[in-house]
Amino acid sequence: MSDSTAFLEVDEAVRKDELRDWWGRYGTWVVAGAMAVVVAVAGMVGWRQYDASQRAAASVAYSAALAKIATDMPAARAELEKQAVDAQEPYRSLAALIAAQLRATLDEQVAALVDVIPKLTGPELADLATVIAALKSVDTPKADEMAAKLEPLAGPDRPFRISVREVQALAAVRKGDAKRARELWGEIAKDPGTPQGAAQRASAMLNLYAATEAK
Repeated sequence: MSDSTAFLEVDEAVRKDELRDWWGRYGTWVVAGAMAVVVAVAGMVGWRQYDASQRAAASVAYSAALAKIATDMPAARAELEKQAVDAQEPYRSLAALIAAQLRATLDEQVAALVDVIPKLTGPELADLATVIAALKSVDTPKADEMAAKLEPLAGPDRPFRISVREVQALAAVRKGDAKRARELWGEIAKDPGTPQGAAQRASAMLNLYAATEAK
């Protein structure tokens, strides 16, 4: 999994974000009398419009900060760090996740990601942050520590299980454990939920191992 894959997964998390439903928020209110109902509905519609406008503004600011990464990374990081403090969710969590990856060194990025995980809203973003941290730590002294955090995320019901297996396979390759790497690539190839790109990478790696062993 590349850094671009991680950013695409973040964008997927953004696309899945929906406005909170009116009845989900206020269905338990006890309203007495027809006039009270009218007043309450009018007030809640006003709040919903305000909530929508706030989310729209947060989305625009977040996208603008992402666009600056390629041309002015320090400015992008500064804006994302500010959003990580005061933006509306889910953009506060997303900004924190991306800002952590804009630190100067891999060690700093891994440390920042680990630090931000408990602050993220939603288990999916926490899982994603852990996967990215593990990927970035493969060639650092934290490799084994981060690898241990991955296994719970590899279950069949976890959203980033394929990315977890790819990172684990890469870590096995780095450690010279070809047998374990082949096992992991095989699991990826057999998983019916594997995206096409990951399936192609797994097949390519398995074919490479087979060709190497045949020599």
